[in-house]
Amino acid sequence: MKTIGIFSIILIIIFPSITISDEGEKKIYHYRSNLMEASATHLKALQGYVKGELAIQKHIPAHVDALLMLNGMYQDLFPAGKQHPESEAMASIWSNPKDFTNAIQYNRHKIMALKQVDPGDIKNMKRAVNEVRMSCGDCHYYFRDR
Repeated sequence: MKTIGIFSIILIIIFPSITISDEGEKKIYHYRSNLMEASATHLKALQGYVKGELAIQKHIPAHVDALLMLNGMYQDLFPAGKQHPESEAMASIWSNPKDFTNAIQYNRHKIMALKQVDPGDIKNMKRAVNEVRMSCGDCHYYFRDR
């Protein structure tokens, strides 16, 4: 009888943690998706500017700063453990954490280079925005399953 009581207590303790874990997995997946969409939106605004589709030059530093801020969050968006079924994150994020960290840092380096470019210098802005875009694509190529 004591064994059944202890077993029941263990189930009560474990079951909510399983539920929280699954719910946590879902929440981090949606949070990560939202942050990545935000990054894409800021990058699209910068691309629109260098293509001449958007003439609000004074907004450029805010978009670049937003990309830097979001980049600082990427490492935390991929906790080890079971992933949401819709996640496109590849196992290489966890099996090669140093490479993943290096990819995030490379992206940060490209964003910092973009930050140094005068928004009025469209030729160098185009190059720098494209390099940021490509560094995003590099990370997706190696760490995102499509």
